[in-house]
This record gives sequence, C-alpha cells and structure tokens, in this order.
Amino acid sequence: MRILFFICVLWMNSVFADTDIDAINKILNRSELSKANYTLYIKNISKRNKIFSYNEQKAFNPASLMKLVTTYAGLQILGPQFQWKTEVLYKGALKNKHLYGDLTIKGYGDPTLTYADLSEFIEKVQQKGIQHIHGNIIIDESFFGELQNQDLIDDKKYRAYNVNPKSFVVNENTINFNFSIDSEKINIQTFPEFQALKVINHLNLTDQDCNSWKDNLGYEIEIKSNVTEITFNGRFDKACESKDIDLSAVTANRLSKALFEKLWKIHGGSIEGEFKYIYQNTSDTLKFYEHLSRPLSLVVRDINKYSQNLIARNLLLTILAENNGNPITENEAGRFLKESLIKEKMKLDSLEMDNGAGLSRNAKVSAEDLGFLLEKAYSGLYMPEFIASLPNIGIDGTLKNRGKKLSVAKHAYLKTGSIQNVSAIAGYIFDKNNDVKVFVFMANDPKANESYKIQDELIEWAYLN
Repeated sequence: MRILFFICVLWMNSVFADTDIDAINKILNRSELSKANYTLYIKNISKRNKIFSYNEQKAFNPASLMKLVTTYAGLQILGPQFQWKTEVLYKGALKNKHLYGDLTIKGYGDPTLTYADLSEFIEKVQQKGIQHIHGNIIIDESFFGELQNQDLIDDKKYRAYNVNPKSFVVNENTINFNFSIDSEKINIQTFPEFQALKVINHLNLTDQDCNSWKDNLGYEIEIKSNVTEITFNGRFDKACESKDIDLSAVTANRLSKALFEKLWKIHGGSIEGEFKYIYQNTSDTLKFYEHLSRPLSLVVRDINKYSQNLIARNLLLTILAENNGNPITENEAGRFLKESLIKEKMKLDSLEMDNGAGLSRNAKVSAEDLGFLLEKAYSGLYMPEFIASLPNIGIDGTLKNRGKKLSVAKHAYLKTGSIQNVSAIAGYIFDKNNDVKVFVFMANDPKANESYKIQDELIEWAYLN
C-alpha cells in the first residue's frame, strides 16, 4: 500500500511538472525571440524544487543584472556597514586659519559625494581651522590610480550612464539641465551653476508631442581654455512642459575644480595657488578632516533600484582596492571579485566581468549561476539588505511603472537590465502560496528589447502557480 501511495505521489508531481512546463512554453512560444537567444530559470527555493530551466548553463550578456553580482559581493566582502571616506590633509604651517602650504583632498572612491556633501565638508573644514590657503589644492587619486577609460557602450558619451569611475568624483560628474517653457520661450537652468560653464540655447519650440524628447535634443560641447560651452539644438515640444537630463558636460577634473573653488569661496575662504591632480600616494601630509559616505547597506539601494552605473563601477574597484592595493583596472577588479566568491563556494564559472555595472558587450553569466547567487543571497547573513535594494514591481525604482495591474504587483523584487539587443530581469517572487521563487530571464536577441510583455507574463505565472 505504501509503495502504491509513493508511486501515486511521484506520478502526480510528474503531471504537475509537465503541466508547468507546457504553460511556460506556451508563453515563451508567443515571443519572437530566437530559441537560442534567451534563457529562463525558475526555482522554488522554499521547496528546493527547480520549476523550469532553459539554456540555463549558456552564458548570456546580463546588462545591468551584473549589478546583482557587484552588490552581493560588496555586502559580503566589505560588509553593509562599509563607508567610503574622503580625507582632507595638509602640508605646511597652519596659523589663524591661514595655511601656508598645500591642501590635499584624497578620494577613496566615494561615488555618492554630492554637491551638497562637498559644501558641508568644506564648511566643516573652514570651521575647524583652515580657511585661507597660501598654496595649491592637490586632488589625490592614488587610491584607484590613473584608470584607463573603458570603451563606451554607445555613441552618447555625455550621458550620465557612461561616466567613467574615479577615486574622487563630485555629483557623479554630471550637471542637471532643466528645460521649461515660459511665454513661448524655452528656458534652460543648470544645477549646480558655476562660471566655467556656458549654456547656448538654439532649441526650437514645436507643437508636436513629447515622445522620445531626449532623442530630439541635440547638444554639442566645446572645451575652451577657461570655459566649457554646451550648445543645445534640435527641438523641444510644448507638451513636455518641464524635463530634466543629467549630462557629463564637463570633464571630471574641471567639474571638481569648479565646484570646490566656488564652494570654498562661498563659505568665506580664499585660494592663492593652483589645482593639481596626482595619482601616486604621498606620505608627508597631516590628516585634518574626514568625510564619510552613507553605509553600503543604503548605497546598494541606489545601485539596484535605480541602476546607478558609476556607483556600481566604483564599488567594484573599491572591493579590490580595499583588499589588494593599487593601481588597478576594472578587468582586474572583476577577476578579483570572481576569485573571491568562488573561494566562498559560489558557483560562478560562467562569469565574465569587466565592470561592475554590466555596461559592456563582453560581460557574461549563465542563468543557473545567477540563480545560484540569488539563492545563496537569500539564505545569507545580509539577505535583508540585498533584497531591500531591488526594485519592488509596481512600487519603486526601475519597476515603479511596470506590472501595476498584475497580481504579482508588490510581491516581487526584481532587477532589470537593458542595453541594445539585451533585455533581462532577475530576482525574487513571493508567490501566492507564500513560497519564494528565484527568477532569471535574459535575452540577447535583435528583438530582445520587445520582450517585456513575455517577461511580465512569466513573472505573473510564477506568482500564481
């Protein structure tokens, strides 16, 4: 009798499994993707039961899903309490708030240092006793060294997502441009403002629609001796009303110099010397002040919820710099991360990582390996921080406006990834039966960016079944 019961249970599980596979295949067959160009992996980790897998061992370009690997490694290797520091050091004689020597700003890779942060720490430095500098400002970037810029993912080199990593970077090396309409005229406002940036407005106001407004916006940048000129051309539609775009319109060194100089003077200080950038560590300075970033447990939310490329890239470099010295490259940092995780029994043989953001045509990982990482993260010590960093479908981040009418809305935490011919999504689904499922989908196909509907159907199915 027991044997008969056991056989019945096996038969029922097999029927349910076949039914599941048929249902998933029906969804996949509605897509126009080539069968060799996508992968899907679904596992119920509550019951330790793999529900569906296809091409799961084949390595695919994950686009921004690579940030899952970077943030997981950051939490494991650096810890959620980790904070980036920026040091203020000096050399020379200090008397009555006058420094007769050089002031050094040493960056340790903090990618979150905003204009407001810089203003606050300059004010604190001046209050602490250095206000008038009779010497140079030295920007010390020895922590990462002089990095070789990686090839851009596209031809939009001034867009914020293409900013290259640095040891010392302010405002993610971007300027915000706001376009608004007043009395049939297009106004352009910048934040932050500074004298070394000149905006020339050649935009045409039109009565069309606001679709793809960024594609209709043209801009040309010319670097002169003391000023960077940005000329906007193309069209801006009345229907847009007010729009913002962040652009890396000024080189990183020019921007950090301009903002530091402006804020130093606003707070009552003066500088007699020049700005100099060094990439070799110096030991003949005295530490005066230290600024700390928010803890990594919060910063990983910026990376994953809003797909912040620069922060992810700096995090990857920081993982190596904090453990293995410098100078370093992003490729070396990727290899170090992979080796470190494999030593901790992570299954990542398929991983190819040349930056921490997935902003690459060479990045690769298999759905099975990524699914294993997600499963490991769920049972790990830093599970709350990791899951909280992912967009909640229909609620926030890159998924705020997606899946609102689906049953799965609010019940899945998923990271998205998208570059030309690549579309991917992965994370956790808390299904209607209170089970937790790991979900990974990646498409590398000319029609990949049209696969959102299929992705949503698969996610909805995984929630309901």
